[in-house]
Amino acid sequence: MLSLLGILIGYRFSGAKGIRYVAAVAMIVLFFALIRSAWNFFAVLDKNAIDSLQNYLFPLIGFAAYFVLKILLAILGRNLEFAETFCHELNHTFFALLSFRKIESFSAHAEEGGSVTFYGRHNPMISLAPYTFPLFAFFVSLLSLILIPEARKVAQGLVGFFVAFHGMSVFHEARPYQTDLQIYGYFFSYAAILFFNLLWIPFVILLCEEGFSAALMWPHSAILQVQSWITFIENSSLFGG
Repeated sequence: MLSLLGILIGYRFSGAKGIRYVAAVAMIVLFFALIRSAWNFFAVLDKNAIDSLQNYLFPLIGFAAYFVLKILLAILGRNLEFAETFCHELNHTFFALLSFRKIESFSAHAEEGGSVTFYGRHNPMISLAPYTFPLFAFFVSLLSLILIPEARKVAQGLVGFFVAFHGMSVFHEARPYQTDLQIYGYFFSYAAILFFNLLWIPFVILLCEEGFSAALMWPHSAILQVQSWITFIENSSLFGG
């Protein structure tokens, strides 16, 4: 039955649009798998939950510090628009370089916005990078792995700060008028935004707190959850199990 469903989907949604449609559905499934994994994590927390949260004290402090800064800047009549624009265009640039594109120009302005031009074609990774990848938080997490314990606490706080920065940037920028989201369609783009943010944000926090092994367990937990769903479906009466 599952094989027949796969054949029908492949027949109905052939071509590039069909591939994006199937990829979007897969990302939505993985998004809910990560939610289920997070639910399982919190469900097993016992009376020592406060002690468990203290392990993430410095990222939480950094997270709160971002909003304190936002309030202070608002009082002073200032904002972080330039920082958000700069980070947005830097994400495009970073993933364009990863895609072996040659950068032609880079600009970022608080009021006029920003742009990056490069030689070669766009791809989803480049177009959606600012909305799906916490660039600053990721690199600070990597840096924290080689720091002494005292300096690592500062880095952990910065990770929390940049996670909040990324989250608010996505909230402000991931709107239908954005051409980045129109290139590959809203369904695919918003599915990617939901999935990759839920993938990368816990990943970078776990990376700076507990290292690569713990961070890699996060995506692995989603795979295990999907496998358990597939097993349940295959064994259900709906598919003749």
